[in-house]
Amino acid sequence: MVKVCLAKFNPDDFLECHVNDALNVLKCFMKYFTWIPKLSKENIWELLFYSIVLHDLGKCACGFQKNPVKWGYRHEILSTAFTQFLDLDEVDRNMVALAILTHHKYLNDDKLPKPTKNVEFTCERYLEKVEELLVNSDYIEEIFLPKIPYWEWSVFGKRLKKFNLPSDWKDKLKEFDFIHLLNWFEENKRKYKKELIFLKGLLNACDHLASFGETDILVLSDDIESYIKESILKLRRVQELALQTIGNAIVKAPTGYGKTETALLWVSANVDKIKLKTKVISPNRVFYILPYKVSINAMYERLKSRYFKGEELIGLLHSSSHYYLYISGLDYKKLMTLYRKIYTPVKVATPFQVMKAFFGVGFYEMQLSELAKSLLIFDEIHAYETNIIGIILGMLEILTKQFDAKVLVMSATIPSFLDELLSDVLKPCELKAESLDKLTRHRVRFVDGNILDVIGKLEQKGNNFALDEYTLEKPVLITCNTVDRAIEVYKKLKERGFKILLIHGRFTYGDREKLERELKTNLENYDFIVATQVIEVSLDISFNSAITEPAPLDALIQRFGRVNRQGWKFSKIKDVFILSEGSDKDKFVYDDNLVKRTCKALNELDGKLLRESIIQDLMDDVYESDSDKYFEEIKDARETTLELYESLTPLERSINEREFYDLFQGLEVIPARFQDEVLKLVESGKYIEVYRYLVPISFKKYLGIKSRHGDVFISAQDIIERNCKKLKYLLFIELKYDDELGLLINEQELGDFIV
Repeated sequence: MVKVCLAKFNPDDFLECHVNDALNVLKCFMKYFTWIPKLSKENIWELLFYSIVLHDLGKCACGFQKNPVKWGYRHEILSTAFTQFLDLDEVDRNMVALAILTHHKYLNDDKLPKPTKNVEFTCERYLEKVEELLVNSDYIEEIFLPKIPYWEWSVFGKRLKKFNLPSDWKDKLKEFDFIHLLNWFEENKRKYKKELIFLKGLLNACDHLASFGETDILVLSDDIESYIKESILKLRRVQELALQTIGNAIVKAPTGYGKTETALLWVSANVDKIKLKTKVISPNRVFYILPYKVSINAMYERLKSRYFKGEELIGLLHSSSHYYLYISGLDYKKLMTLYRKIYTPVKVATPFQVMKAFFGVGFYEMQLSELAKSLLIFDEIHAYETNIIGIILGMLEILTKQFDAKVLVMSATIPSFLDELLSDVLKPCELKAESLDKLTRHRVRFVDGNILDVIGKLEQKGNNFALDEYTLEKPVLITCNTVDRAIEVYKKLKERGFKILLIHGRFTYGDREKLERELKTNLENYDFIVATQVIEVSLDISFNSAITEPAPLDALIQRFGRVNRQGWKFSKIKDVFILSEGSDKDKFVYDDNLVKRTCKALNELDGKLLRESIIQDLMDDVYESDSDKYFEEIKDARETTLELYESLTPLERSINEREFYDLFQGLEVIPARFQDEVLKLVESGKYIEVYRYLVPISFKKYLGIKSRHGDVFISAQDIIERNCKKLKYLLFIELKYDDELGLLINEQELGDFIV
């Protein structure tokens, strides 16, 4: 009796069933991703078919079937040897072999044996594993391989007849020349770079989805435009233009204008439309890129509830998205797995999630395969530092020129030097909001002094507040440049009995989520909201007045955008108050000269309307003297990104992976007061709950804390005498944490801390 072979365990999955599932995913790609052959190789589907069929044959080894964890060998090495029986030319056969060989581990991974003059894949250990494989040769010959004709018919509607097992196949397996294969790779890896990227990337996609129990990929139905028109009675001019614009575009419009709907209408105009029986589908992947987690979470909720029904159509990708899904009551494990695959058609993410592919992080070939022919929306691109903007530009140049992607950039404030760089890369159509001055919502008021002086002058005036001769309508937004100053302001206002809420970046994720929920549901009940820059590109909420410390113009425009957001609909004007002084620590946050030029430009508008039509000129005036410096910094980062991609070798782990993580240095700490709760969660295996207690801090802040207080950071591994991979990433901090104020970096925790 022939013994069957399993591909997966717990639950068990027969090898032929797993391959069949993966081939069903392949059929979806063939049906939907019609552009892949044009971007890679005309017969890419045929090569992918045989890669899928053969990729797990090495699992037939009796040692793997007995205990795959303890077996101690790479099954893909054995699988690769079967490619010698493919009736393909050498190039195609070698590409299939290499995709199979690397579908779990990269060629330069320590866990994949490396052939050398002394140690080859065909050494004694390899021959021993081939013998284990041959124990189940009856299964291969009588059950598995006879299914290939059926699979060929199922996928292609015809027999390909390109896999033929010779009578002496058992001997030939032992003679497979891995050295020749890898020498060919070294000589041709540049020449066939894109072909290898797509072949391995799509093999990984088919394999991963099938392993997860999914045999289909989701696509958009052709109803985006109708959904938008149902929610908007009349399209604005830019929205109408977006619906007619094919190709790259830049949208310049004020905050609160309706840029989200504009972006979706652009998507509707640019997606490929495929008619399948009675319905029309749009197979392109859409990436909606935003700079901050809170705005990403808000956009995710907005898209999945208003325009794309269901959480499987809209993906969420940022460093703590699994925690957000968890607290939202969703099946976070399932959704995060799907969001990382080529499954969900729309993904809301940070740019860093897309950048990973260009630094060779993770399964980057799969991500590049998904980015092909994609539609990328970059909202508020001005919010990034120059080096990040440069990386984004380099990335977009590669995606548009080599992977046929299209890009929409949106912002209320794009300096001309950045506009020039974007235009150079994208050659975009420019869409500008109409009758800008009709969208004016703010009057500038300059106030002498710093925020502490000013709040001391505030007096209750009915349901509002008086500041000298001015009236501030509640709720009032007070924006500070540093967390320490925001905490100081909060304390002073609270002492005076005002109802006030504080929000900044040094709260735990759990407390931050509560604060954001409170803002969305009970904003009108507060007198003041004191915040840092987290409020600039944040929740879709609207204040009636604002007081802000001085900051660069683009930051101020975003802060103003939180006030009277829809005022242009009703011709309402609200005052925004700019202080003449900040705090001593502002110099660590913003370029002092940039802030001074901003104040000089806005001071001339004191008491006047901030007309939307003059904001571009103001931006250029403020940035003019430094524009050459910023231009060169962005250009250098762009060139570096192009060089990084050029050096990226498919099927090998990138040497730039560490460089990617170094770019975004930061860490998450747990205040000491939560030690007992966190250790109980760790001991019970509830790791997702630990996120509730994490506080993000920058690497720069980490060094500053160490300099001031010494080593107040304690690893969880030092507390729990247990070898757990997840523990080494948990870092406690012996600084005070207050539920209302957040992490207080100037105060050490005096309670007991067990080490």
